[in-house]
Amino acid sequence: MTLVETRVLEGFDAPTFPAEQWDKLLGSGATDVVFLTRQWQRAWWETLGRGDLLLIAAERDGQVVAVAPLYAHAGMVYLVGADDADSLDLLGEGGDAEVLAAILETARARVPGFLGFELEPVPETSPTTRALAAAADRLGLSCIDHWGESAVAPQLELRGRPAVGRAAVNKQSLRRHEARLRRGGPVEVVHLREGPAILPHLEAFFEQHVARWAATPTPSFFGWPRVRAFYRRLTELAGESGWLRFTRLDWNGQAVAFHFGFCYRGSYLWHKPSFAVELARRSPGEVLLRHLLLAALDEGVHSFEFGLGSEPFKLRFATGANHVRKWGLYPQ
Repeated sequence: MTLVETRVLEGFDAPTFPAEQWDKLLGSGATDVVFLTRQWQRAWWETLGRGDLLLIAAERDGQVVAVAPLYAHAGMVYLVGADDADSLDLLGEGGDAEVLAAILETARARVPGFLGFELEPVPETSPTTRALAAAADRLGLSCIDHWGESAVAPQLELRGRPAVGRAAVNKQSLRRHEARLRRGGPVEVVHLREGPAILPHLEAFFEQHVARWAATPTPSFFGWPRVRAFYRRLTELAGESGWLRFTRLDWNGQAVAFHFGFCYRGSYLWHKPSFAVELARRSPGEVLLRHLLLAALDEGVHSFEFGLGSEPFKLRFATGANHVRKWGLYPQ
């Protein structure tokens, strides 16, 4: 086997690893998700990152075969975007135990007072998950499954199943809520994909989301200026990517619901919705969901992803689920 060599990249705009290489490597790996795109990763790091960035590339025969987007803080090493992504992983050959061990060893050597790795949320089916124990053993680290069981991300599988999609958008509850809303006035749905078109709507979306969650035990994360800055920066960086999806639902000329999400590699992702809480009895959120499902069907996607969490409304539509885990690697 050819020796694995590693190097730390200067940043997300490193001239030694251009955007097209990042995209190619991402597409070649087992976990090709929007949260690992260069735009999403860079936006998160620039606005929500802390500590020291560790973008580690692994090479064989002079060719980059894997990149680990990591950062170090207070002696611990994490995946860039942890806590804000539905799934994260290494790009490329993260499932090769020798490659993974070389990357982790390079990261460990860069962290004064090293305490361990906490890697989440890594797909249960990822080759990285299967290689972690072997890589940890090579480095003399213990490998711990933190959650004990996987976290669930429900999905509606649509590939080759047109009847399933039609049944979802025609659920009696969704059609009833939309009919009731339309009886009260005109309904308009606007779908946007380009960054410059989306940006002017973000502030209203943030404020609506904050109002929606204000009276609950879990206030909106959009109450934090840094989170707002992240979504603005992501919209700027991914403005021409083609995978941004922003929807505004108007009723009687008033914005009664919004959604910020993605359509990436044939998956339509339900990500951050909001609705006017004062109109909750008219169920604008249900009407919004119906039109997102319709948009997904129009695009011919193979799945509609509901993101992490097993809330009842997701399970009403789901036909399957993805599973992710949190792994800890610590000195023995």
